[in-house]
Amino acid sequence: SSGINAEYGGVNVIGDRLMILSYLKLLKKKKVEADKMATLWSGETPASGIQYSEDCGQCCAKIFCPCCITRKMWRITGQGIFYRIVPPCSWFTTVTQEYIDFRFLKDMELRTKNTCACCCQTHELIMYATQASDKDEEHSSPEYQAEHQLLHPDAVKVENVVRNAWSNARLVAD
Repeated sequence: SSGINAEYGGVNVIGDRLMILSYLKLLKKKKVEADKMATLWSGETPASGIQYSEDCGQCCAKIFCPCCITRKMWRITGQGIFYRIVPPCSWFTTVTQEYIDFRFLKDMELRTKNTCACCCQTHELIMYATQASDKDEEHSSPEYQAEHQLLHPDAVKVENVVRNAWSNARLVAD
């Protein structure tokens, strides 16, 4: 017999019940892992628009030759913040990827300023995280505080997403 009682809609054999319970436990564990790795927000900097450009030259480069500027691809998950730095096509350098774990995130600051003769607003999110240094001359202490800048129109939304994920990560760690 297969162990499943079709007439009553239940499980007959204790081994089948234990197997089903172990599968449910595994599914719950995988769901928690999938929730941690799910993308909460993703974006690219420099963002479009003149207010998110350093100058008119960079704005024109973003419009007419987007591969000629260095870009950062941001992705925020329940575990931390990933960003990939893509260099311009003419420099033939490698793409680097960085990760900011929420355990090492210390503070955030949201700045809003008026640009372009006060007709445009720019939103900037600055995240401070501690990282272990390689004992080089520039950073004499074993840990130093790195500053990560996100200059994007969604910075206000990103701040809320990061704060919620950061507090959830701290709750899980405690």
